[in-house]
Amino acid sequence: MRTLLSLLAVLSLPAAADVLTDPTRPPANWEPKPSGTQSQAAAVPRLTSVLVSETRRVAVIDGVTLAEGETVNGVTVVHVARDWVDATVRGAPIRLSLTDANVIKEPR
Repeated sequence: MRTLLSLLAVLSLPAAADVLTDPTRPPANWEPKPSGTQSQAAAVPRLTSVLVSETRRVAVIDGVTLAEGETVNGVTVVHVARDWVDATVRGAPIRLSLTDANVIKEPR
């Protein structure tokens, strides 16, 4: 009898788990509101890497590798330096900088 009660208790556990809900889940009728800062942030290209050597200068902007003079998605690379890039975004000049955490400099 004791085994039967234990078996019934164990079998009822999954049914109880079905009614549990995530307390951090937003309500079903909740919709995120668009923010002006999100659209502005998306419009600014993100510089993630630069490579400057004697033979070439390239930058990785929004995941795309670009050499000086190349254009992708309205971004034209004008000049690549060790930790920043001068570019134009749809004709408007902009300087994109690497954060200090991303800069790896060789000892001189």
